[in-house]
Amino acid sequence: MKLKTAKDNRNYVTELLGQLSEDQLTLVDFDRLRQWLGEIGSVLAEQAERQQGAALLREDYVARIGGMVKAIAAANSGTDRLQQALAYLETLSTMSEAELVEQYRRVSAAFRDTFPASFASSLGGRKRSNRLKDPSVFK
Repeated sequence: MKLKTAKDNRNYVTELLGQLSEDQLTLVDFDRLRQWLGEIGSVLAEQAERQQGAALLREDYVARIGGMVKAIAAANSGTDRLQQALAYLETLSTMSEAELVEQYRRVSAAFRDTFPASFASSLGGRKRSNRLKDPSVFK
């Protein structure tokens, strides 16, 4: 029997906990328990790897958002803006992953609005002279 879902695992743990009482101990299927422990061990290892990856992504998002917020605050000078930016940055570590993604989208849009010229060239906003593309210009 292969337990595949988290719900199946939770149900089995609940069942097993009930069987581990003194009067129910004879009901424990040790072959099933041994198999489940082997399966859950690999699931736990995989989950630990995913948690490490999620932590790296979280740190990256916080750093990216922080950098953009600092740049926006510097561009929009004012002591209040800097204080607001610092207060906002302190809240990032308490946000869920979904909130961080939403904040990244919101802050990156504000960053593009604050620094439109830096994005215009990468999106083809500035047209380059055709003469620069023609190699004969350099002969």
